[in-house]
Amino acid sequence: MPSVQGNSKAFSRSVAVTLALCAGMFPLACGGGGTGTAGAGGVPSSGGSGGTGTGSGGTSASGGKSGGGGTSASGGTAASSGGTVSGGSVGSGGSATGGRLGSGGSSASGGSAGAASGGSAGQGGAAGSGGNSGSGSGGSGLGGSTGQDGGADVAPRLDGIAERPNNEARPEVADTGSATDAASYQPCTSSPCKILPLGDSITEGCCTAPEGGYRIELFTKAVNSKQNVTFVGGTLSIGDAKPNGPTTVAGQTFPQGNEGNGGYTIASPSSKGGIAGAITDQSCSTYKPDIVLLMIGTNDILQTIDLGNAPTRLGSLMDEIMTDAPSALLVVSSIPPCCNDTTVQAYNATIPDMVKTRAQAGKHVLFVDAHAAFVKDANYKADYISSDGLHPSANGYAVIGDLFYGAISPYLP
Repeated sequence: MPSVQGNSKAFSRSVAVTLALCAGMFPLACGGGGTGTAGAGGVPSSGGSGGTGTGSGGTSASGGKSGGGGTSASGGTAASSGGTVSGGSVGSGGSATGGRLGSGGSSASGGSAGAASGGSAGQGGAAGSGGNSGSGSGGSGLGGSTGQDGGADVAPRLDGIAERPNNEARPEVADTGSATDAASYQPCTSSPCKILPLGDSITEGCCTAPEGGYRIELFTKAVNSKQNVTFVGGTLSIGDAKPNGPTTVAGQTFPQGNEGNGGYTIASPSSKGGIAGAITDQSCSTYKPDIVLLMIGTNDILQTIDLGNAPTRLGSLMDEIMTDAPSALLVVSSIPPCCNDTTVQAYNATIPDMVKTRAQAGKHVLFVDAHAAFVKDANYKADYISSDGLHPSANGYAVIGDLFYGAISPYLP
C-alpha cells in the first residue's frame, strides 16, 4: 500500500473502544495478499455541521451513542441580551457531541444571522444533551467561537471536530485533543512536507491500476491547493512495501513512496508479520516523516488473530510511532468495510477513544473515520469496493484520500 500529529505491495480533525470476535475469514486478494483497510468506529453520528454564530453550546458533551444533542438545544431564548439575537439555537446544543465522532443534532444553526451578541455569547443552556447522558454546557461548543457563517477556511478546532476547507463539515474527521491545534502546532519542518503512508495493501494501493491508492487523490488536492508534499517509504530492506503509482498526477511528478505492506497485520505473529517493531522503527528513523497516515487491522480480522487484543496492539503501535517521531502528526484511520463487517465495526469503535486519550495527554494525533465515509453511501459496495470484495475501488481510494487530506491540509506548507 502506498507521502500531519504523533507518530504500505501486493497501507481534517479525532474519537472510541470494544471488540467482538470475527467469525470466519477469506483469502487475501491481489497484491501478494495485501488486504484492504478501511473501517469506521461504527456508523458516524451526524454532526452539527451547520452550527453558526459565535455562541457556544457545550464543549463536546460526549454522551450516548447517537450523539443527538437535541436538534436545537437552544440555550434558552433569553440568551440574547441585546442587539442581534443569538442566544437560542446559536448555542449549537445540537452540536454537543454525543456519538463517537462528536456530532449532535443535525443542524443546530445559530440565530438567523449567526451574529452572537447578547447574553454571554449565546450560551446554550443545557447545551444539547448528547444521547441519554452526557449533556454539555459552556465553553466551546460547535456553534462556538468562529461560527459557521464566518466564510473563512477552518482548521481543526479544539471542540472535537475538524472541518474541511470552505466550511464544509467533516464528521468523519475528528480532532480529539488540543495538541493538534493548527494555529500553534506545525509538524512540517521543511517543504515539501514528508508524509509516511503506513499500513497494509490498502496503503499500498492494491489492487486498482495504476495503484497509488488514496495517495493519488491526496496529492491531487494538495497540488491544486498549491501545497507542497511528498510521500516517503518503500525503500527499506524489510517488509513488502515498494514505491508505486502513476508517473505524474495533476501535471506534477508523483512521489511514489509508501510503507504499504500487503498482507501484514498490526503486529507479529501473523502469516506475513506485523508492521509494529522493525518496519515502524526503521521507517521513522530513515524517512523522518512530518506526518504519518496509519490504517491497519484488516488482516488481523481476516486472519482472526487474537481479535480481542487487536485494539491493544493498535494502541501500542500508535505509542511506538509517537515515541519514534514525537514531533510528527499521526493520523489514525478506521478500516473500510469488508468481510465480517460486524467485527470490523467492533474494532473500529475502539479507535476514537484511544486517540482521544493520547491527544488529551498532549500527543499530536487525529482520528479519521474511513468506514463512516464509505457507508454513508447506501451503495458503497458497488461504488467504493473493488470486485475482489476487499480492497477499495478507484472511487473508494479517492474517498480515503479526500478524508486524509481534509485532516492534514491545515498543516501543509
